[in-house]
Amino acid sequence: MKRKTSFQLPGKCLFITALVCCITYSHAQIKARITASQSQLAALCGTAKVKVVFACGDSLYFVDFSATTPQISKMNLTGPAYLPVISSDGNWIAYQTGDFHEGPSASQVKATAWIRELAVSGTAVKVADTAYVPRFVQNTSADTPEIVYATSVACPQNYCYTTGQTVKKKIVSKSPGSAEVVFNGGSYYGGLSWDNRYLNSAWDGGPNAFMLDLQGGTGLPQPIHTMRVKKNGTNIDTFVTVGACNPSRSASRIFTNTMMYYDFSSLAITAAKCFHPLLGTWGEHQLLFISRYDAEDLRVYNTPAERTIIPVDSTKGIGEAFGKEWHNPEWSNHPYYAVSGLSVDREWLVGGTWYQPDKSESIYLIDLKDSLCLKLIESTDTSFTSVVDFQNPFLWVEVPAGFQEDTTWLAKTIWERAGQGVINPYKPALYPMPGSTGSLHTEIAIYSLAGKKLASVSSAQDVSVFIREKLHALKSGTYLVVSTGDAGQRQIYRWVNVR
Repeated sequence: MKRKTSFQLPGKCLFITALVCCITYSHAQIKARITASQSQLAALCGTAKVKVVFACGDSLYFVDFSATTPQISKMNLTGPAYLPVISSDGNWIAYQTGDFHEGPSASQVKATAWIRELAVSGTAVKVADTAYVPRFVQNTSADTPEIVYATSVACPQNYCYTTGQTVKKKIVSKSPGSAEVVFNGGSYYGGLSWDNRYLNSAWDGGPNAFMLDLQGGTGLPQPIHTMRVKKNGTNIDTFVTVGACNPSRSASRIFTNTMMYYDFSSLAITAAKCFHPLLGTWGEHQLLFISRYDAEDLRVYNTPAERTIIPVDSTKGIGEAFGKEWHNPEWSNHPYYAVSGLSVDREWLVGGTWYQPDKSESIYLIDLKDSLCLKLIESTDTSFTSVVDFQNPFLWVEVPAGFQEDTTWLAKTIWERAGQGVINPYKPALYPMPGSTGSLHTEIAIYSLAGKKLASVSSAQDVSVFIREKLHALKSGTYLVVSTGDAGQRQIYRWVNVR
């Protein structure tokens, strides 16, 4: 019998419980109910002016929690629709039709981006014929929203940042303007930061989460999920790259060089014979991360503790829940809040055959400042034949006039919050650079700020040993680390030694 392994980690996301009046809504394609009250939302968010949109099957649904009687409403759309997001003023949605693709693919597939009112009925306006994962540009006026999207999912070797473009279009009087190229050297799916400086990307099966600095960078993406861990037995600091997906741009007005995503578990760390002294072990999609451009992890959010999970080996095959994970997390329009589905693995014995389907059975609002979770919607059908599977939710929370964001809430790394000193991680060139013939680097060298080469390593040498013996041996101060690719490309990193 096939079994799935489930890791457990002490919960960091507290679940808010209360007696609420659940409103059940049934449709031919969805059986679900609202589980959050207006008073709960007001207590958590300071307002009940909250909206959520999501996909289920080929259709889009939304809830306006500020309505007199909130209900789950299906949107009248022509044909299948996916990947909905809500504009900053809460009045519009952008979404994708055609093939359900958010990259990468072995070949180009057809997808079209649209914008229309967030209502049961509305007039859809085509943004672009070849457009993937449309998202609203955050810092724009309500009467002229802008949409940013990628033009390609044909990604050789899963490197989407080497193909296509990332572009945006302004919508004026429900008519799209001309395309403006945001970045000409690749397709990024995670949206733009509030200040339009950082693009974000990561993808299912991808090697990392990436950020691109459009103003001060090298034109090459920065891998940001390279985690500082310790070697088993020696406790020596080292770095392990962990695959990640589901990128989401920062909604912070202050900490714009951050992004949210989840990863494929801690197995890459344990496989490297290392351990994470703060996070321990975790399963696939079990943790949400907010990380910074310099690859420092700032916040981590575990799945809600209220969902009861039993050991898989004790199930009888009658639909017991034996695993859970986040599903399609997104940073909302408000800096302090995010939304995510919660996918549940269930064990079924049907006709003598064991099945382990997983479906996203609920949608949670996540308070990113305080690590609180509030369940907004849940499925009322968790049977083996259920078709309820919440996909790609997006949350809108009204931002009050004169809002001033806390200047400290994302200022510390998880290491600093735990009271440990910080050494900025050095991230070697782990990926073939665009235009290269495939080798990772020909040289990595350390320079003083005065330009003196202090040490170097060739591609044939062990980079981890180089980091440990050379970089960590430096005195306190600031240094430059230069990675040179086989076609002459250079990436420059700033390394700060703290003693």
